[in-house]
Amino acid sequence: MKTEARDRLTELLTDGIDVHRCAAARALGSMGLPESSAPLVKALLDEDPDVRADAAAALGQLNDPSTAGKLMENLLGDPESDVKRAAIKALIAMRYEPVVPLLRKLAVSRAEEDVYWDGDEFYTSGWDAWVDIQMSAFEGLAVFAPKEAVPEIVGAMMDDEAQDLTEPGLRALSHMGEPGAHAIIDLYAKGDTRMCRRIVKAVGESDNPHLDALRGGMIADVKPEIRRLALENLEPSDDRLKPLFGDKDASVRAAVVKHAGLQNALLLWDLIKDPEPEVRAEVFRIIAAHPDKFRDEDLEKAIQKAIAGEPKAAKQAALALIALKGPEAAKGLLHVLGNKSIPQEFRVGVIEAVQGAGDIAVPALLQAAGDEDRHLRLAALTALAEIASNDPKWPNDAGLGLIVGLNGDLVLPPEEPEVEEVVEEEPLPEITEEIAKEIDEELPLVAEERKPATSTLEAIKSNLPDAPASEPEEVVLSEEQQHFLDLTKKRKHAKRKISWDIAAAPHEDVQRFSARLLGSVVNVEVTEKLIEVLSKDVDEDVLHGALFSLAKHGEQTGALPDAALAPLQKLLENDTSETRVLAARAMGWIKGADIDVALLDMLKSTDPLVRVEAIRAMDHRDLASKEMIDALDDEYLGVGIAAARALARLYGDASVDALVLFAVSHDGTYRRDIGKLLGEFAPKAGAARLLELLADESQKARWLVAIDALAELFQQQPREEALKVA
Repeated sequence: MKTEARDRLTELLTDGIDVHRCAAARALGSMGLPESSAPLVKALLDEDPDVRADAAAALGQLNDPSTAGKLMENLLGDPESDVKRAAIKALIAMRYEPVVPLLRKLAVSRAEEDVYWDGDEFYTSGWDAWVDIQMSAFEGLAVFAPKEAVPEIVGAMMDDEAQDLTEPGLRALSHMGEPGAHAIIDLYAKGDTRMCRRIVKAVGESDNPHLDALRGGMIADVKPEIRRLALENLEPSDDRLKPLFGDKDASVRAAVVKHAGLQNALLLWDLIKDPEPEVRAEVFRIIAAHPDKFRDEDLEKAIQKAIAGEPKAAKQAALALIALKGPEAAKGLLHVLGNKSIPQEFRVGVIEAVQGAGDIAVPALLQAAGDEDRHLRLAALTALAEIASNDPKWPNDAGLGLIVGLNGDLVLPPEEPEVEEVVEEEPLPEITEEIAKEIDEELPLVAEERKPATSTLEAIKSNLPDAPASEPEEVVLSEEQQHFLDLTKKRKHAKRKISWDIAAAPHEDVQRFSARLLGSVVNVEVTEKLIEVLSKDVDEDVLHGALFSLAKHGEQTGALPDAALAPLQKLLENDTSETRVLAARAMGWIKGADIDVALLDMLKSTDPLVRVEAIRAMDHRDLASKEMIDALDDEYLGVGIAAARALARLYGDASVDALVLFAVSHDGTYRRDIGKLLGEFAPKAGAARLLELLADESQKARWLVAIDALAELFQQQPREEALKVA
């Protein structure tokens, strides 16, 4: 079948329209058949520059040295810069040595005596194509590494008016034996910090033995940044690294401990008391990761004393101590969890440290789960979930604690404050005529005569505002203006990363997070408790957490109990899309023919994400049906591609017609995805159907889709055991 595909693609490369010729060239290159070299060489003379560029790239994939001469002709004579670049890359891939002299010229000039250029390109595009060609030439010189090219490369690198070629130039020099090494050493001696950083990187990527002395010299550089970067270029066992454990710069000491601490264990003893926390932290990380290499009573005592001071280092010291002494060592740390005077970062670090202690740590973690600090309580709950999921026995204290949290009883809500009774004041007596008369007699009110103000100053003096000249005009908004005003009143809802600063009451936080974390604690009792939550009056976050965890239980066990069906069906009618989606996902793990029917009904949901979940459930239930084929035409493309994946696995060869039809729909958006699916589950039948499409002149508008799908199909490894249920 691959031969037939090659022949048809060759025909299209010769006689097709431009877009088909380009696609055919790319497909022939990806198929890798040597017989495709000849037609691709002919395509190097195609009238369309895009076809010539794709043909050159395809020849590079075939790696046929016999085609190098023709590629050289395009490099020298083709007016299009994209074709030249594709030819250079292909020649580099073939390791075609005769191109090296030309690359040396192109690295420093346009080599107009050898290379033809389009004189109008700069004026039409505004870009000097040689800049791109020069970069490609440098990349080629880095591969071929001709020692005689060192002067040209250094000259181009030092040209202040040219583009920055430092990094590709250093890569090239680093592979050019002794001359290249001497050039780099000279640049290093004269270079600033930025140049030295780049040299460190280039030297680290090179195996040039002539650079070994420089590798050793750079770790003695006066600049700490260079020493820190350069030490990674030496093997951890290299004795030249030993002095750096006593370097005056803390960042260098920390870096060498991280890089070579395990190979220099004895040198770490003194660094346990290093004045800088970043150094101590790296030492403790090494010890925690390799406790067998550091078992010593004095060392343990020293580490125990180090559990103080800067939080990050103290946290790592705690981890190291537990790694050395075992879970029992956690007992001495648990008291800090409830001590609010201790920095948060250290308390959170202790939670991480004691997590491996198992049941010993559970009581303190349960207490920390109610802490006012959100970061601390979420870390405690996460540790409880980790302990519960790793404990083979059930029930275990950590898991039961999370269930209590799920029920809202681990951290209780604060008591409602007592509301003081409001005493109603007696109403004032009504003012009668007699009272009014008495007021008039005691406080005679005489109207003051005021003359109208003749100036602003007089108005201020008389405490009278200037009268407006006229009534202000009423502002009437147009329909469009009113629409924009309404938009400003709407609140944007978007997905955000979890923040420790979210204002959530501890009792709410614990219940919500417990619901989600219980997804990793898979057993019957936990599943039952999660199902119970679905029928309770809980907030939306708790409900979503419980649904998420139920779906995880179903995925882990392969089935959820029937008791979940009724509440899940009710939640499918919820007003919130996320609730409906999670309910559909969980429901897909309930066994039975009734659920199969319910999933088919879900395909009629107005919520497209529910329809996606229904398709995914049908897929893992091996439920093949006509409705799944119809789902390929769903207006929401996510449903269609989910159905395509399921059909390919479930139907195999029988799905080919439907999949190809889906591939050519929607402007061919998923043509490459369908090609991959066909290559995996129906390679022969899929290739035959695509070739049939390419033979139908009435379907020429769909040929580009078929070509790209074929290219993907032949790159896949077929699954021999694909499930066929057609």
